[in-house]
Amino acid sequence: MSLEGLGEDQWLGKARSLRQQGLNKKSIEAYRKVLQLNPNNLAALNEVGLVHIHIGEQGEAVVVFDYAIDVDADDPRAHSNKAEAHLTLGAFEDALTAAEVGLKRCPQEADLWMKKARALESLFRIQEAVEAYNEALKYDSENPEAWKSLALCYDALEQWPAVQRAYRIAASLHQKRGEMQDAESCLKFAEMAARSEKDEF
Repeated sequence: MSLEGLGEDQWLGKARSLRQQGLNKKSIEAYRKVLQLNPNNLAALNEVGLVHIHIGEQGEAVVVFDYAIDVDADDPRAHSNKAEAHLTLGAFEDALTAAEVGLKRCPQEADLWMKKARALESLFRIQEAVEAYNEALKYDSENPEAWKSLALCYDALEQWPAVQRAYRIAASLHQKRGEMQDAESCLKFAEMAARSEKDEF
């Protein structure tokens, strides 16, 4: 079957299918076909950028996300993805800047607060990371990964009751999803925090 003559949506579907199969280079080619038909397709721009991150081409990813931000600065995805590209490079100050620029536009976007928190945590600004994780949870309290990240920050600050609470909430969220192994591991960490608290007295 010839792929020529496919429309924008068909190429996008093809690109996603190739990406799911792990055929990253071929998926990039298909995303480029989408962008030839519509250079401002935000879904294609964000998704192709994520493929670039996945295969270690962070520089290319940042260029794509910057273009997506130019197309629509109020769409939080490109800001968040740009921060992710910098995080995977270890460029934590750049990641923090990308997240903060996005948050000026989209202050209620949990994912951007998560990226900001991860950047702050990586910069050892733990108290500020705690505040950012709590902001993320204000807008998406059902994310067990956010609760676990928050628990780790509280652990670094040796705030044992807060560690226990965060891990117990993460455990209950994992249980709701049927992720029993993850839930058990969270409960174990909560118990360890309880023991650490007792050891202090």
